Amino acid sequence: MVCAGGDVVSGCNGDSGGPLNCLGQDGRWYIQGVTSFVSSLVCNELKKPTVFTRTSAFTEWLSEVMLNS
Repeated sequence: MVCAGGDVVSGCNGDSGGPLNCLGQDGRWYIQGVTSFVSSLVCNELKKPTVFTRTSAFTEWLSEVMLNS
């Protein structure tokens, strides 16, 4: 799991499954996570980060699925 936001920037209801994209040093964007769950109360709430499933844990599996599709 990866937590991001919480500083008055976070996911909202309906964001589940969306990406956590980070800009790499090479200027390319990389998906670091997939939204797992967000606060059900309010969007962009202080100290309520969004929780993401870390995609690097599934890199090998994702590559196999993409190659076989």
